[in-house]
Amino acid sequence: MPSLVSSVEFARARKLSEQRVRQLLAAGKIPGAVRIGARWAIPADAAIRRNAAGRPPHRRAGILRRAARACDAALARAGVRALVVGSLAYGGVRPESDLDLLIVSNPGKKWSEVSSIAADAARPYGVPVDVIFADTLPPAVKRAMLKDARHASQL
Repeated sequence: MPSLVSSVEFARARKLSEQRVRQLLAAGKIPGAVRIGARWAIPADAAIRRNAAGRPPHRRAGILRRAARACDAALARAGVRALVVGSLAYGGVRPESDLDLLIVSNPGKKWSEVSSIAADAARPYGVPVDVIFADTLPPAVKRAMLKDARHASQL
């Protein structure tokens, strides 16, 4: 069984600040660490996990914004009105985030048509798109989504 050390001892051994070690623990970046009450028990030989490969969140947000504008323009040409919801709308973009569109008005268009238009518009950006029709949602969910929804030009 590997020896366990406290967060203070781990910080000293790695020449890190105690606060940085607490941040790493909170983010789950030190495998094998166990919280016991208010203290941490960390394997002395634990490696710190680095960020996963992929685009950093700030770059991902820019790509998602451009994809949202492209989808909005393509859907508008088809007479469909869409709003952006999800992580891009409320500012929680992560490297794996996708583009979530709330379809507010779709005169005569089926889900498959709208989904295809959005997917085609977002394809050059390499972004998956989730299409949600507002009229299929329960009233409380619809109100909550509309509260956080943004037009692509506001992002």
